[in-house]
Amino acid sequence: ILLRDEPRVVLAAVLDTPHGPLTAAATHLSFVPGWNAYQLRHVVRALRALPAPRILLGDLNIPAGPARLLTGWQPLARHPTYPATAPRVQLDHILADPHDRHRLPPVTATATPRSTISDHRPLIVDLG
Repeated sequence: ILLRDEPRVVLAAVLDTPHGPLTAAATHLSFVPGWNAYQLRHVVRALRALPAPRILLGDLNIPAGPARLLTGWQPLARHPTYPATAPRVQLDHILADPHDRHRLPPVTATATPRSTISDHRPLIVDLG
């Protein structure tokens, strides 16, 4: 074991949408700097085995700039999500793999509504 942390997983599904198949994956990465980057690189590598287009959603516990640099994936929304009471940094992301990104429907709306069940705000992206 490299580090003692909560177990972390990624859940992925290939969805049948009106725009064609879409791989959607969700995860919650470690809060430990460096370890979360290692996990993120592992997730992206694993997702390459699934059909494109691909999106990754979740609490990555990594700010927007580093998340984009580590993955090469494009953010579908840019909004601060943490802390929920007065968000200053985006730790929650919806990222799109640039491979076959043109097959995703366009983003028509984004939001980070208030929530009382988390210390993060949810990040919502509507794909048209």
